[in-house]
Amino acid sequence: MNDATAPALETIALAVPPSEAGDAISVMHSAFAEFSLTGEPSGALRETVDSLRAEMTGDVRVGIARHDGRAVASVKHHVADDGTLYFSRLGVIPDARGQGIGGRFVRALREHARGEGLRGLSCLVRAEEARNIALYERLAMRIVSRGRKQSRTGAVLDVVAMRDE
Repeated sequence: MNDATAPALETIALAVPPSEAGDAISVMHSAFAEFSLTGEPSGALRETVDSLRAEMTGDVRVGIARHDGRAVASVKHHVADDGTLYFSRLGVIPDARGQGIGGRFVRALREHARGEGLRGLSCLVRAEEARNIALYERLAMRIVSRGRKQSRTGAVLDVVAMRDE
């Protein structure tokens, strides 16, 4: 389903209060659980309500998309040293995928970044995640480098760095 035919979300809030960390963690764990089945488990599964709340007291903001009041997507973001809005842990729960939610979230983040005078968006993506890379490329992001990163699980993963064009 494309954005034009997708059901409207009730809300996309880009900076929820720490009291909503539980909803964000529920989404994150649901969205990233598939990595346990297909390869190296995601470090997202090691995040907790308390660890996320601790990040939220610093410079990390958490966004949540809700449909009919239910949290269906979440994302973490902060201003990066290079002047971009860096986002991570963008995840959509499995039964809400294919409705354009991820794309709407990225566009909302970009609009927010530009409104704050930032240079656009940046993120890291597992190199093996061709669908996510393709989504971000469709949304005007490009691979700017390749490298390796140690996950919270201790695994060393091949990643690509992406930024707005």
